[in-house]
Amino acid sequence: MIDFYTFIKRFAAAVLIVLLAYLLISQGYFFLLVFSGILLAVLFSGMAEWVVKKTGMKRWIALLLSVIFFFGLLVGAFWLLAPTMTEQVGQMREALPKSVEQLRDWLGERGWGERVEKALPEDLKSAIPEQQDLISSIGGAFSTTLGFIADFVIVLITALFLASSPSLYTHGLTKLFPVHKRTRILEVLHKCYDTLRKWLVAMLLAMTMIGVSTAIGYSLIGLPLAFALAFIAFLFAFVPNIGPWLAGVPAVLIGLMEGGQMALYVILIYGAIQMVESYVLTPIIFKRTVDLPPALLLFFQVLLGLLLGALGLLLAAPILAVLMVIVQELYVEDVLEAEEVRK
Repeated sequence: MIDFYTFIKRFAAAVLIVLLAYLLISQGYFFLLVFSGILLAVLFSGMAEWVVKKTGMKRWIALLLSVIFFFGLLVGAFWLLAPTMTEQVGQMREALPKSVEQLRDWLGERGWGERVEKALPEDLKSAIPEQQDLISSIGGAFSTTLGFIADFVIVLITALFLASSPSLYTHGLTKLFPVHKRTRILEVLHKCYDTLRKWLVAMLLAMTMIGVSTAIGYSLIGLPLAFALAFIAFLFAFVPNIGPWLAGVPAVLIGLMEGGQMALYVILIYGAIQMVESYVLTPIIFKRTVDLPPALLLFFQVLLGLLLGALGLLLAAPILAVLMVIVQELYVEDVLEAEEVRK
C-alpha cells in the first residue's frame, strides 16, 4: 500500500507534468524560439570546441571567432548569391503560372486528369508573393507577435549566453533535482548536447551535398533556373520526409515548361538524388547520431506542425532527437532496466 508521502510526491509530479504540457502547448512558440537559441548555441559551441582542439587557443576567443565566421559566411553568401537569386526568383514567378497552365491543358486532354485539373489554382501567379512581399511573408510565418527582428534577437541572445557559459545553465538546471541525481542529469544533458551537435553537422553536410548534386544534375540536363531550384532543395532538406517532396514540385513545373521529356528528366534526377540521400547518404552521415525512425519522425512533424505551425515542423527533427535521448537515458535505462536488475 502506498503511504501518504509517496502519494503526495506522485500527485505533485503528475500536476507538474500536466502544467508543463499546458505551457508547452499554450506558449509553444516561445519555447520553440528558446530551442532555436539552444540549437544555435550548440552550433557555436561545437565550432569553438573544434577550433580549441585544433589550435589550443582560449575558448572565449575561439567562440568569438566562430560567431564572426558564422555571420561572415551568411553575409558573404547573401552578398554573392542575392543578385542571382533575386533574378531567378523573379523569373520563376513568371514561369510557374505558365507551367501550371500547360499542366492544366495536358490533364484536360485526359479523362482521368479532369479532377486533378480542377484542383489546380486558377491564378498561381497571384499566390506567389512579389519580391517586396516575400521577406514580409517569411517574417510573418516565423513570428506572430514579436516580429521577425525581435524573434531573431531572442534566438541570437539566447545562443550567445548559452554558448559563452554553458556550465552556468546546465549546473543551474541540475539544482532542480535531488543531489544524488545531479551527476546523472549532467550526463544526460551532455548526451543531449552531443546528439544535437552531431545531428547539426550531419544535417548541414547532407543539405550541402543535396544542394550541390541537385545544381549539378539540373545544369547537366539544361533545366532553367537550376541554381534557384537547387537552393530550394538545399533549404528544404532541413525538414526530413516532407521538405524534399515540396522542393521537387517547382522543379517539375519548370521542367514542364520545356516539355514532357524535360519534366521526366527532372523527376528521374531528383528521384535518384533522393534515393541516394535516403538509402546511402543518410545512413552513412547519421550513423553516429540518434537514429530517428521515419514513421515516428513523420508523425511528430505532423503533430508539431498542427500544434505549433511552420516553426514546429521545422524543428521537429532535432526536438525528437533530444526527446529520444531523454527517454532512453532517464526512462528506459534508469527505470525499466534498473527494475529488471533489482529483480
